[in-house]
Amino acid sequence: VGPRVSGADLPLAVAGDQEPLDASGLLDALADEGVAVPNPLDTTAQECPMDGCEQSIVTDTMRIKSFATVAQAEWYAATRGLPWFANIVVQFAPPLSVEQREADLAAIGRLLP
Repeated sequence: VGPRVSGADLPLAVAGDQEPLDASGLLDALADEGVAVPNPLDTTAQECPMDGCEQSIVTDTMRIKSFATVAQAEWYAATRGLPWFANIVVQFAPPLSVEQREADLAAIGRLLP
């Protein structure tokens, strides 16, 4: 398992000519919104070579993967039945209730296009 992460110096960028958002940037934005994302671990080295992602962060409540392009994220999400926003794919931990998943998806939807 990788090191704990903080994307505090990474900007939340989602539109225009800005760089695509990465997983740790979304993680920090969610935490700022009050969404529970405890115990983040960077799993990029373990997961991204196989999954084709740029960054992968897992917490006790969700896994967030960022991809280089929206098309890559869309393909990855579609082949696994997962929600995606822009270049980000999210997978929730099984113990999360439907209500909590919906609330977290709504928070992500406010942050990403």
